[in-house]
Amino acid sequence: MKIHKKIAAYLLFSLVLPCLVQANTSLQSIAEEGKEYSTLVSPVASQPKVVEFFSFYCGPCYQFVENYPVAGAINKILPEGETVTKYHVSVMGPLGSELTEAWAIAMMMGKSQELEKPLFQAIQNQTLHSIADIQEVFNQSGIDSQNYAQARQSLMVKALIARQNSAMETFEVVGTPSFYINGKYKINNAGIAAPTPNDYVNNFANVVQTLLKK
Repeated sequence: MKIHKKIAAYLLFSLVLPCLVQANTSLQSIAEEGKEYSTLVSPVASQPKVVEFFSFYCGPCYQFVENYPVAGAINKILPEGETVTKYHVSVMGPLGSELTEAWAIAMMMGKSQELEKPLFQAIQNQTLHSIADIQEVFNQSGIDSQNYAQARQSLMVKALIARQNSAMETFEVVGTPSFYINGKYKINNAGIAAPTPNDYVNNFANVVQTLLKK
């Protein structure tokens, strides 16, 4: 599937922030088809257990790091040694492709957790306007511009860029943040009801756990 960049950018911006509503119970134990999740018409084979698509330009994605840390909660329920696989969406924002490359470099260097929030904050603070600005964020985490430039030429980084872009097309991603379970199910972020941010995070992880067992 070829995603037209203008259409994709519009759709990616359209996701609503998590909906906090009053509920009779604080935690959900059942995931309901059509409410908390949907089943993909065309399942995607040979994928990680949990895949998250995000963009550093996506406000809700930043909230999922800053105030609704669902990925961290999901990591706690995954088998030892496994974590949520995070792919950056390159069709969003003026430096979308460059940030996908930066995320590939972060993954290759094992620095993704360390660099995720600083890159988000640089976008939020409107201090990210060029590759040099991206390099400065890495530099502040101990990766100088020379090492960054060398990493950009790495075959592994190029492969990780291709993997992210290919996954975006294969999953037919039209919104961020979006979570896919076992290549079969997509979480409906707004369908998870909870009275507090903490309950929302726990409910989200419970839904993922239920789908992992299906």
